[in-house]
Amino acid sequence: MHVVVADPMQVRLAAELRAELGAGVTWEFLDRPEHIDEATTDADVFVGSRLNSDQIHRRPALRLIQVAGAGFEGIDLSAVPRGVTVANTSHHGRAIAEYCLMCMLVFSRSLLAEDRALREGTWLSVFQDPGSPVHETLAGRTVGIIGFGEIGSEVGRVARALGMRVAVVRRSPQATPSSEADWVGTLDQLPYLLRISDFVVVTVPLTEATTKLIGREELAAMPSSSVLINVARGPIVDEEALYLALESQTIRGAAIDVWWQYPTHGNQGEPSRLPFGELQNVLLTPHTSGVTTDVFRNRMKDVAANIAALRDGLPFRNVVFPAQH
Repeated sequence: MHVVVADPMQVRLAAELRAELGAGVTWEFLDRPEHIDEATTDADVFVGSRLNSDQIHRRPALRLIQVAGAGFEGIDLSAVPRGVTVANTSHHGRAIAEYCLMCMLVFSRSLLAEDRALREGTWLSVFQDPGSPVHETLAGRTVGIIGFGEIGSEVGRVARALGMRVAVVRRSPQATPSSEADWVGTLDQLPYLLRISDFVVVTVPLTEATTKLIGREELAAMPSSSVLINVARGPIVDEEALYLALESQTIRGAAIDVWWQYPTHGNQGEPSRLPFGELQNVLLTPHTSGVTTDVFRNRMKDVAANIAALRDGLPFRNVVFPAQH
């Protein structure tokens, strides 16, 4: 069995993958995901997040496409032939929830402004400047969570542990126990969630229905003191509408971990066509909210388990295509 690995973190864990599978598997680890066209075409398994129709058709031996993360929109499912399984993995809920908590603390304590000012010698403290703001703790404040899967439920769990109120909109509100949220509604009730939230966390998957789910009207519905945190996908939020809302301080700020454009080669490239980096009320990170060692080691175990399942004729974990009924 031949396996091509084009996921950067799984390439880093090459030794662990080899150890998990043992003999009987040959490996091809690509130093960059975009080098897939240079890889051999006789792979039984492809591990990575992007595979277009031509790349699929040129690999007739493929039996398993293993995405080493949750998002599989980079796989052209329409080109996947009968007999080929597509599976994913996750394990990122806790890591991303901690990121969201970090962002809420950054904004509630004005860390961006205080750090920037002190670097220039200005003390934004009531002890040196009586007019400086006094911060609030997170207890008693409301986090509105859009989507309540693995990530959203972990955000809610962490928030409730700190005494925050949790409001949720999701497709199936009846699936949320009262112990996990203070208020639950459908996506049609999104305007209400936006109005009552101090922090709004976007965790829904990107679909036609969720593209530009957060636009000008939604941002205007948020309190001027509220903060948007997007850890889902960039296009769920209208790019221009968010920039204008931040520039005009329609909302207090935003933490953006997912973007509208990504580098095609290497690590150089603007994340947006708009200059978010020039704004003072935004926290920018390069899609790293879920990048922790425990996340990728757990994902590696899922990847190895599915390769072993293919070898041994056992059921796969986390099948996303063909759809299971």
